[in-house]
Amino acid sequence: MPEWALSINDALFRFVTRGPAWGHVLAFAPLGLVAGIGLARWSGYLVARESSGTRKLAWLPRLAIVAATIALYSLLVLAVIQGNCQSLVEGGSIDWAHCRLVYHDTLLGLLLVATVIDFDQYLIPDDITLAGTLIGVICATVVGNLQLMPIWVDWNNADPIMGAYIPDWIKLHPHWHGMAWSLAGLVAGVGITLLVRFIAESVLGVEALGFGDVTLMGMIGSFIGWQAVLFVFLLAPLCGAVIGLFARLLQGRRAMPYGPYLSAATVVALFTWRWLWIPTRDVFGHWPTLAALGVLMTVGLAVLLGLLRLYRSIPVTRRTEASAATHGDDAAGRTGGDQPK
Repeated sequence: MPEWALSINDALFRFVTRGPAWGHVLAFAPLGLVAGIGLARWSGYLVARESSGTRKLAWLPRLAIVAATIALYSLLVLAVIQGNCQSLVEGGSIDWAHCRLVYHDTLLGLLLVATVIDFDQYLIPDDITLAGTLIGVICATVVGNLQLMPIWVDWNNADPIMGAYIPDWIKLHPHWHGMAWSLAGLVAGVGITLLVRFIAESVLGVEALGFGDVTLMGMIGSFIGWQAVLFVFLLAPLCGAVIGLFARLLQGRRAMPYGPYLSAATVVALFTWRWLWIPTRDVFGHWPTLAALGVLMTVGLAVLLGLLRLYRSIPVTRRTEASAATHGDDAAGRTGGDQPK
């Protein structure tokens, strides 16, 4: 690397790791402003395109996108640097903390646009997810140290001095590892969502998740890896309960797309990664346990969907009609209007 590039990288490293909190906000808030304006324009273009020009994104949603981008960029740098929300001894090197922040900020911007379009059009364009996936994989490969967690970490065979077992090839070939963990996250995100689609269609006979949700989870996985994308899948229903409640109260909406839940769960995972990982890290280093949990999750999902199908099959309308008929007979009896059968 040229001398000037090393100097810039060293200055950025010192700023990110040692600078004051106000300095971090002062640096990332303008970045959020510029990015937010661009994201608002892109969102407006996609809404107009997907609606064939019948809809335009109003100024209030555009302003909300800009404000949300500034807030997320500022809060993430504070959470990472001041709150140590991603600081783990087995995680990525701190030397690339500034690059990882910009990397995750890129993901947050893509998720914001996907959320806006999904709320408005009930779809997620490939422009967002496929382009985002390429960015995730390429940056992970080129930089080589953007991971929240290496592709394989085993705390079940930890060394008393060195800590968790991490294969040597990961340390010797960071760029190959960057590509490997990003692709592993992509495959995990797509695979788990396709599995849910298949089980839902088999048990319920309906499409539980759209294909846009599949590509969205693939994009998320390419940015955060296979371990973190599993947490996103588990956190999404909880986020959905909160978002759905607010949407019902504020807008009276009953039908909600699933993409915003996945996006919200990703934000939660980025801001709480340290506390999600530490209590569960033993599981992620033991293949038999992981496989058993996967089977249990699949069976549990099938059972829940089966119960939902059983609930939906209850003939509520027939009981209502029977009740109405009974009340009608009673009324006729009271008026002396019994009719011959």
